[in-house]
Amino acid sequence: MIKADLRWLQNTLALSSNEVENLDEKSALQLIDYVSTDSRTIQADQVFVALKGPNFDGSKFIAEVKEKGAIAVVTEQLVDVDIPQFKVPNALRAYGQIAAAVAQQSNVKTIAITGSVGKTSVKEMCLAILSHKVKAKDGKVLATQGNFNNEVGVPHTLMRFSNDLDYAVVELGANHIGEIAYTTSLTQPDVAVLNNVGEAHLEGFGSLMGVVQAKGEIFQGLSDSGIAIVNGDSEYKAHWLSNLEKQFDKPEQHIIQFSTDVTNLNKPGFVVSTNVELNRLGCPTFDLTYNNQTVTIKLPIPGRHNVANALSAAAACIAIGASLEDVQLGLASMTPVSGRVTLHEVSERLLVIDDSYNANVRSVNAASDLLSSYQGTSILVLGDMAELGDEGVALHQQVGEHALRTGVDVLLSFGDLSRHASEVFQTAKTSSGMHFEQHASLLSELEKRISQTSEPVSVLVKGSRSAKMEVVVAELIKNNNNVSRNNG
Repeated sequence: MIKADLRWLQNTLALSSNEVENLDEKSALQLIDYVSTDSRTIQADQVFVALKGPNFDGSKFIAEVKEKGAIAVVTEQLVDVDIPQFKVPNALRAYGQIAAAVAQQSNVKTIAITGSVGKTSVKEMCLAILSHKVKAKDGKVLATQGNFNNEVGVPHTLMRFSNDLDYAVVELGANHIGEIAYTTSLTQPDVAVLNNVGEAHLEGFGSLMGVVQAKGEIFQGLSDSGIAIVNGDSEYKAHWLSNLEKQFDKPEQHIIQFSTDVTNLNKPGFVVSTNVELNRLGCPTFDLTYNNQTVTIKLPIPGRHNVANALSAAAACIAIGASLEDVQLGLASMTPVSGRVTLHEVSERLLVIDDSYNANVRSVNAASDLLSSYQGTSILVLGDMAELGDEGVALHQQVGEHALRTGVDVLLSFGDLSRHASEVFQTAKTSSGMHFEQHASLLSELEKRISQTSEPVSVLVKGSRSAKMEVVVAELIKNNNNVSRNNG
């Protein structure tokens, strides 16, 4: 965090002396180490923001955070505790206000990323590229941790900005219209990436066009010199490009598109892939071209869909100053993210692909495409896709039909809605589709099917967070590691 004291905090929140309690001239000069919303982890010299919601009230923990060493609190409700208190009408908005001020004063070059699918993969790719770029001068790059990408999580990331930071990569998620408009206004990125749009969080957006509109909000926070990264293969790109043409006097100077379509090769302002090949584990190698210059990219993570993610990350990093060599070497060195298409070669015969972190229609279809590319028996283990509203049944049927078309052999499902995906397999291939109400019974069936075949088996596990499919991954790997050792 930047160097700031409690007087700075008062000025940032634009509070009069009547809205501040227990702040004298001495305490006003106390330096703030960090600003946190979590009373459980508060530490000495930190400021606590007491968020308030329908089922919680952070002001109840003010006495507790004082005992832990907090030097002040931001709260909607003053309490009888001897600690500087800054009274605000909305603690969540105040938290965002503070975070935005930290980000603006640190002057960090920032990339913001949104999209229905692949946000985290693109974020990690950007982190790898920019880390390589600053490596020679021992520079620093910061990226969103985990899934801190909402109206609480984004300020959490911005609060970590400091004057010795070179670059930041901030992931912006949303489950309703207006959320990205808010978080991008806090971030004010130099580069804004809209990776793609698909059927995710439809309950909050109302329709797919609601998602298109909401994701496009990311471009509203760009400065006059900002650059927009647009998916040149998206059927909705005309909508975003039209808005950007209205936003900028010379839009061609503020837009880079990425595309896997060879017809866009060597077009001005396009980052394009050609000559894509997959190795035996499904990891892509391809040529990346921008402004008539080409480098060969080797990704250490599997899936043809990650080619588009890599193009998106490359475009963003080029826009902020990375070279094609930075892109090439950075992507080659990136570390796979747990639960995001992570490969586990459990034995010579069993490959487990952990894609359990989350799921929506587009990502499940991409998972089926990847799974069907492996030799031997392919088994898709699918937990429910969440937040699909009235379209839930139809969309689960769609992913089942896609998996069947691509050549997936078996679909085992878990949850309420995913049964509609496995029923597609039951109808077409009888015993190749089964549904389960418990992880244990699903695992038992999965183990049986693995043991009954002598050919290689690839198992891909996927589902939304609520399905907790990581439990299946962990048990499957543990059980089969034991089998491999016992047989060895």
